[in-house]
Amino acid sequence: MTIKKSLRPLAVALSAAGLLGCNMHKMTADLTAGPVRVGSIAMDREADLDFAEAAFPGSLKTIEGFLVNSPENPDLLLVLARGYAAYAFAFLERERDKAQFVGTEEQVERLTRRAIVHYLRARDYAFRLLDDPAIERAARAGDLAALDRALAQATKEDVPALFWAVYGWGGAANLGQSDPDLAAALPVIERIIARVVALDPDYEHGAPLLFQGVYYAAKPVMAGGDPKKARAFFERVMQRHGDANLLAPYLYARHYAPQVQDRALFDRLLQQVLDANVLAHPDLRLLNEVARDLAAFWIEHADELILE
Repeated sequence: MTIKKSLRPLAVALSAAGLLGCNMHKMTADLTAGPVRVGSIAMDREADLDFAEAAFPGSLKTIEGFLVNSPENPDLLLVLARGYAAYAFAFLERERDKAQFVGTEEQVERLTRRAIVHYLRARDYAFRLLDDPAIERAARAGDLAALDRALAQATKEDVPALFWAVYGWGGAANLGQSDPDLAAALPVIERIIARVVALDPDYEHGAPLLFQGVYYAAKPVMAGGDPKKARAFFERVMQRHGDANLLAPYLYARHYAPQVQDRALFDRLLQQVLDANVLAHPDLRLLNEVARDLAAFWIEHADELILE
């Protein structure tokens, strides 16, 4: 027997061992994914914003480590898409919003860059979760006719992936308005969020309706803003979720009231956020603490947003 022939069984054994190792890693990741998704509620229930901000990056990177071993796992992809979007909004954009009035230009620029990075991570993980090449290809190419055809085939099961994709993309576009690629995505964003609202407006406690309200309130009329549409979306989400999801009254106050110069509405809505019982909805605690923190800040800086 030659040396070459004698090595064949060893090579086969090593290959099998390597394959078994890869399968074991994937099995471990898949077994962990479900508990990770269910356990993410622990972060939603966190009351301490500083603690949550410190915990988020490590948690997300740990989940990305599991994803390396099971790249298409839907539970992991959903947690990452939702998690990066939440981190960008709750901590980076929140501090950027404040820094525009009480910080430095360097702070604003740094927070803007970081928020855009994380919003786009959320978008990309959500597109992987969606696993619909027709929608993603048309969206990234800006082919609106093809996108409309593909979105028409989407179902309610696609809502989580579609929503976090558009939320991440929309968040990045809002902060990166000088970036021509992000600005060019606005018609795509409009179509995707409209389809999400048609399929499940109450997803994540009315988040699609809030997105639409902010979208139409934050832009000047000459750039496509529409205060009447914005108010209709805000009122709709307030009726359905305004007592539980404190981002509803907060975002209504922050984006719509200044656009129409309604100081009384602004004060009433922010006071509603501050007076709310955050213990009544424990699964929304982190989100509601973010709303309370921002409401307290803007009550003190109302004159910088509303002129009358």
